[in-house]
Amino acid sequence: MTVAIPTEPVVVDDISLEAAEAAISDAIERRDASDLTVLGFGEISVAIGWPTAAPSVVLKRTVVYRDRADCERHMKSVADYVERLGQRGAAVVPTSVHVIERGDGRFAGYAAQPVVPKSLLAETVFKTDEPRSDHPLLTAVRDYAVQHVTPELSVDMQIPNFAWDGERLVLLDITTPIVFTTDGEYDFEVTPEIFALLPAPMRRMALREVMRILHIYQSVPDALSFVVSLLYRIDQQRWAPAAAENFAAELTEPVDLDKAEAEHRRLVKVLPFLARSSMAERWWSTKVRRRPYDFFITDSFSGELL
Repeated sequence: MTVAIPTEPVVVDDISLEAAEAAISDAIERRDASDLTVLGFGEISVAIGWPTAAPSVVLKRTVVYRDRADCERHMKSVADYVERLGQRGAAVVPTSVHVIERGDGRFAGYAAQPVVPKSLLAETVFKTDEPRSDHPLLTAVRDYAVQHVTPELSVDMQIPNFAWDGERLVLLDITTPIVFTTDGEYDFEVTPEIFALLPAPMRRMALREVMRILHIYQSVPDALSFVVSLLYRIDQQRWAPAAAENFAAELTEPVDLDKAEAEHRRLVKVLPFLARSSMAERWWSTKVRRRPYDFFITDSFSGELL
């Protein structure tokens, strides 16, 4: 049987979403995701296969809001982002957005996507194939960046965010819209519910770091250099020289491998620090304020729950 990247949207109802939300909330509270089919953790989101025993849909849970209107506005921004990418010709896995009411009267946002066979995940290809500069997946990544990384609309180009079928590179990660105004300002609202991930004194520093990374994706050379840096994050630094050589075809200056590795070392310091800060906020929220903490906290490199 031939495997393929799905091209049709999935159908998911509120009953399934409510059950998934209950399972995710329970896992966050217990700090144990072993009862979930976790496909990946983002900084504020989690992607699971649902139902757990035999996943037929990928559910990406974003942020929990007190007001439905706020949650709907957040998810509309995600839907608008997907639509804009499609209008530019970017291949994006079919995505629908949903808002469901939780048992506590708050609201959670979800993006639903079809399940992509693991063998077609770009990260799988990097793990199984031998590096070479003319590998067609490297060329597909390079060309996707050239076509779709722009000052006003862009994509998170790191390798785990893509599927590849040998010919077509398809974006999977759409939960953080990378959109800017014509004046270069980030054009997605970072809400108080998102900031709740971290203690108040750390939020300005975290926002600066996020903005620094997002602005990298306004420039093709910067984005491709960052792709090389992030190969270290998935333990595929063996591909770095081949990627740099391939990407040089579209760059006036080649990727500096020493700088790419230095950026990885910087992230090794920054991201665990932010995770520890999140752990402090979780303790304060749950033990002192007696309020729920609605995020998984993970090691950004191993994926281990903290």
